[in-house]
Amino acid sequence: MGLFSDGFKELKKADVPLYRTPKSIQETIEIVSVAENGIFEVGRGRNASMNKYSKCYRFTDINYTTANEEEQESIFERYCKFLNSLDCQFKITVNNKNKDMADLREMVLLSYRQDGFDRFRKIYNDIIEDKIREGRQGIEQERYLTLTVERKNFEEAKAQFATLEAVLHKGFGELGTEIEPLSGNERLKVLHDFYHLGREDGFDFDIRHAKKVGADFRNDLCNGMLKYFPEHIEDEGKFVRALFIKKYPSSLSDRFLNLITSLPVHSIVSIDVVPVPKDMTTKELQKKYLGIESDIIKQQRVRNKNNDFSSEISYAKRMEKKDIEEIMDDVRENDQCLFYTAVSIILVAESKEELESVTETVESIGKSHSVTIDIHYLKQREALNTALPIGVRQVETMRTMLTQSLAALLPFNVQELNDAGGNYYGINQISRNINVGNRKTLINGNGFIFGVPGSGKSFFAKQEMGSVFLNTDDDVIIIDPMGEYFDIAETYGGAVVNLSAYTRNFVNPLEADMAHINEKGLREVIADKSEFMLSLCDQLLGNALNQKHHSIIDRCVRGLYMAAWKQQRVPVMSDFYRILKMQKEMEAQELALSLELFVEGSLNIFNHHTNVDVDNRFTVYGIQDLGSQLAPVAMLVMMEAIQQRILDNAKRGRATWLYIDECHVLLGSEYSAKYLQQLWKKVRKQGGLCTGISQNVSDLLQNYIATTLLSNSEFVVLLKQSNVDSAKLAETIGVSDAQLRFVSNSSSGTGLLKCGSVVIPFDNRISKDTDLYRLYNTNLHEKIAEGALQGKPDSGFGSRAGMADGFMPQPAVQETGPADDFLPEWAMPEVAAPQTEPAGDFMPELEMPGWDMAESISPESSSRTDSMGLFSEETAPTKIYEPKRHKKESGSDFTGTVPAFQETEQTDKAGGDWMIYG
Repeated sequence: MGLFSDGFKELKKADVPLYRTPKSIQETIEIVSVAENGIFEVGRGRNASMNKYSKCYRFTDINYTTANEEEQESIFERYCKFLNSLDCQFKITVNNKNKDMADLREMVLLSYRQDGFDRFRKIYNDIIEDKIREGRQGIEQERYLTLTVERKNFEEAKAQFATLEAVLHKGFGELGTEIEPLSGNERLKVLHDFYHLGREDGFDFDIRHAKKVGADFRNDLCNGMLKYFPEHIEDEGKFVRALFIKKYPSSLSDRFLNLITSLPVHSIVSIDVVPVPKDMTTKELQKKYLGIESDIIKQQRVRNKNNDFSSEISYAKRMEKKDIEEIMDDVRENDQCLFYTAVSIILVAESKEELESVTETVESIGKSHSVTIDIHYLKQREALNTALPIGVRQVETMRTMLTQSLAALLPFNVQELNDAGGNYYGINQISRNINVGNRKTLINGNGFIFGVPGSGKSFFAKQEMGSVFLNTDDDVIIIDPMGEYFDIAETYGGAVVNLSAYTRNFVNPLEADMAHINEKGLREVIADKSEFMLSLCDQLLGNALNQKHHSIIDRCVRGLYMAAWKQQRVPVMSDFYRILKMQKEMEAQELALSLELFVEGSLNIFNHHTNVDVDNRFTVYGIQDLGSQLAPVAMLVMMEAIQQRILDNAKRGRATWLYIDECHVLLGSEYSAKYLQQLWKKVRKQGGLCTGISQNVSDLLQNYIATTLLSNSEFVVLLKQSNVDSAKLAETIGVSDAQLRFVSNSSSGTGLLKCGSVVIPFDNRISKDTDLYRLYNTNLHEKIAEGALQGKPDSGFGSRAGMADGFMPQPAVQETGPADDFLPEWAMPEVAAPQTEPAGDFMPELEMPGWDMAESISPESSSRTDSMGLFSEETAPTKIYEPKRHKKESGSDFTGTVPAFQETEQTDKAGGDWMIYG
């Protein structure tokens, strides 16, 4: 005896096909009309005055398989809540569609450029090809939700779908997945790709154009031939079979559906659902319960009449009553709704033998879960139309399910990373598909790479660097405190700038393109350089800057760049130093004294104009030879020079990838950390992508600024970690406890990758018997075994012997000539206290010396000037500097005091020597 009455079962009645006996292939397509916004008319409603309309949505996968039991329960409960929120007929479809491997290879593989590096590209491509073959070749999985409503006309249906979409976005948002509606053309493309499996590129139908010329969309969808057999369909060389779930167990594992959809075959699995209104459910359950009670009373009366007073009611009636009571309790107390549900499975194979084999595999999966899966005998056409995301249901295989039973057919597995134009990041540990991520498409492309020594941290970073260098025109800059990246720079013909106290490679931290900026640009330069000098001086004074120091530094920076802008010159550190010494405050002299070592002393490597190859696409700044005193300053100075490089690249439309190894060094100082924080924010708009590289993420989580940087980075790589603060990490970057098991005890080269909203376990290991492994490997013992440390050119990578064969470009070796005459000896004149004048709306009132001396004082003078022309040797006449008032030019917002040089020459009455007065 059925649980419900015939009237109640009317809800599960199958749709009537548009053509009971199709006379053409076009008539097998169950669509009446299509609209550009994706709404299809698919038939008549149950009421003669109504039509059926459907709309399809695509939604993304979430990490259900990798979640722990508690997290899975949370996802399950949220999915139940979503199912209860829908009050219309719907269909959930998992489509294992055909993936064009040629398109995939074109998107993923590196293009050859005939520039001397194609051998490296081939090595990358060979690795990627191997990993592609490990995955599900030719299979791409998509998920759809198709809603079907009955309305009088198109406009009413459109309004109804708009209302339902609010429910969809809320429900899927709580699940952590994204959902988007498919346009009419996109829906037709999904159907076309199934009907024309392997020939997907042939679709060029456009609804808007078709309306103008009166074209029939069915002509573009249908095949040239379809043969229907009782147990399968033949479709132009393809063999298709429709199956369905005939019998369900009392309880079903949430892994069941995923086992079927994860098979490496082209397939479609659809779950058709018809919600039963709650009032109808309650009314029908009460009616059924009363009927059972009545039957029990009748049975008891019969037994009493036969003097059978001791026996209980029959087992069947007792179980029937128990079942209905449990359902009533679930509906009333556990917020369970009732649904009619049917599961259809479509399999596609290249041959009849393959089809039989795949069918047997699916049936065996069902048997292992006590599920009976059967063939839709003599209903292949109707079952196929039901499974496709059209919005019709033409087979009667539905059964009732409560919310929790329906939710067990969960359509989620694991997220995938497949961005067009991205870099290769290993394979997904769960699905075994390759990971391709494009950091440029993220809201914020900055990132971090974490891993304990030996976890593959440097290897991962080098692999991304190489991919960027070989596959784009972007620049790669690396701050390298351990000398780990010199070999890769040499291999790629890069510039190795190994800084030390005795280096001939110079970087000017105060460099700015003064010849090509306007007044607005000058303000930005002053603001940036002021922030930099604050950070630098803070390092020198041991984090002891106060507000007086701040004001003095800012004053000097403004004066320096105002003069530099007027004279179209690039300042160096000695120019700032000398302006600083001219200030009357005690704090200024304290600052000057702290700078002296780095300007005139033995550590003056940053008091020179830049002489490195700033146009080299691959630049490594090595600081391993810096002493403890110079290292923090060098890190900060390099960051400033690099920011200027990023700005210059932005003007040329070129992206810059900056890698900071051992980034915790910069984050250890308050000012340098803040400077790094500003850099993290600014470079995004200038085409920069910053990547911090460090060991344990837990160390950075103790630093507020580091935590802020991490939370604002869309790209995070976690290799093997120790002492992970899972709660803090989950709060900062959204990695769960279950996902952390992939980093807590992982093998080298494996871990977690977060790229935007996608978090996946990755495996980036490659064979050790490859040139790329030998180039990127940092394992000392393995290098000794390879003979790399003895200079043996076993691999030809990263060694000068390997460079000599003419295959690898020679690196750009940065050398400079003697620097003996770079800084002139000078004597500081005594300077009267500068006068204060109003500075207009650009510069606040301050005591500022004026400078406007770009030329020699007189032909007779044999003096040499410094880089700014601010000071000369003692052989030149003495100079006294005072501010000069400039008029506001037309169109300019500068008023007040502008630092400039005003020179007049007068003869000293006593000795007749030249004196200069303002």
